[in-house]
Amino acid sequence: MTAIVVGGGLAGLVAGYRLAKAGRRVTVMEATTRLGGMIHPVEVGGVRVDAGAEAYAIRGGAARALCEELGLELAAPAGQPHLWWPRGTWPMAEGVLGIPASLDDPALGALDPDELETLTRDGELPASVGADASTVGELVRARLGDGAVRRLVAPVAHGVYALDPDRMPLNAFAPGLLAALAEHGSLLAAVASMRHPGRAAVEQPVGGMYTLIDTLAERIVDLGGEVRTASPIVAVAHAGPDFVVGLPGGEKLRADRLVLATPGAAAVSLLGRLAVDVAAPPIKKARQAVLAVEHPGLADGPVGSGLLVGESDPSIGAKALTHYSLKWPWARRGDQEIFRLSYPENHVPSRTDVMADASRFLGVELRDAQITGFAAVTWDAMPGRLDAPVREFVLDTVAKAGIDVVGAWLDGNGITAVVAGCDRVTG
Repeated sequence: MTAIVVGGGLAGLVAGYRLAKAGRRVTVMEATTRLGGMIHPVEVGGVRVDAGAEAYAIRGGAARALCEELGLELAAPAGQPHLWWPRGTWPMAEGVLGIPASLDDPALGALDPDELETLTRDGELPASVGADASTVGELVRARLGDGAVRRLVAPVAHGVYALDPDRMPLNAFAPGLLAALAEHGSLLAAVASMRHPGRAAVEQPVGGMYTLIDTLAERIVDLGGEVRTASPIVAVAHAGPDFVVGLPGGEKLRADRLVLATPGAAAVSLLGRLAVDVAAPPIKKARQAVLAVEHPGLADGPVGSGLLVGESDPSIGAKALTHYSLKWPWARRGDQEIFRLSYPENHVPSRTDVMADASRFLGVELRDAQITGFAAVTWDAMPGRLDAPVREFVLDTVAKAGIDVVGAWLDGNGITAVVAGCDRVTG
């Protein structure tokens, strides 16, 4: 039993590992010179840190279970995230998706008096208000007002999930919330019932998410498989019940199982050569900058673990900042602090831009002599979300063709979603 996995990102390596554990002789083929896809380290200030995905959601359990299976040490993030507005910075609501669990939450300071008054009426509304909502935005707007959507929930939705709250189905992003609303009578009380104080929503392997990539590749090889980089697939075809893939130079590989774990456009192209016609979702760019700094005023974390920008400001280019070495203390070295800043796809940040934005967010003036490392990374193919009927059509079509397809373009952005999607290859 043999399997060829095309793509050496997270999906390809998880699929390859699962198949190798099931007894198949696996070959993972990655077109570029490195593994990991959007899980990618850069070195700044002598420290390797994540420049792509840095953590996974605990909810769902798939990513945590995989890391535990591999024996990786796990860590929850430290510090409190914040929301930045031109008029001030407030802690992010300690609730669910930016929805507060209490009227005492400091995050409510971001609301103006009228917006706050609307929100406080949540406890006076009958439980039926919002009970028929289908999205996060619809529910919050019905019970807490549009101000709560714009100032508390939207920055989290945009910054964490790259989605509008009105595009976030409740059953996917907040399962159980409507049932809790029916039971407790108000949205704040419902959120409070679902919260687990002291329990983080995300975590990562100590040393960075890329340790998961390194470990998966090692385990595939330990199980008798092969992981090859700089190996683009230039041809794919049926050969009786098997599949044959071709590489530059004429090399061909044959296997009875084919897994496509590439970005959407590449997967669709390869499927087309096998007479399978599907469409990939639209893509967009994502830009990150990583800054290592030595400054005496940063050790205590002036914005906690980081911040999301709640309202655009012409003088600010970044849309989020993570105090990486505070959030993940293993990355701290002496007095050096590490920050990650996220930028819109149309903004290519220079070192000067990043220093200026970080200075504004942190409330300190960073000088060039204090910068001990800098890196900028662009991700060219961040997939959009497939509507559920389209996704089901793709899965049904490739299954009928006897081909496995996995990856973020099909299963959703987020490490947990990608890992869970790989269960299909052994299901």
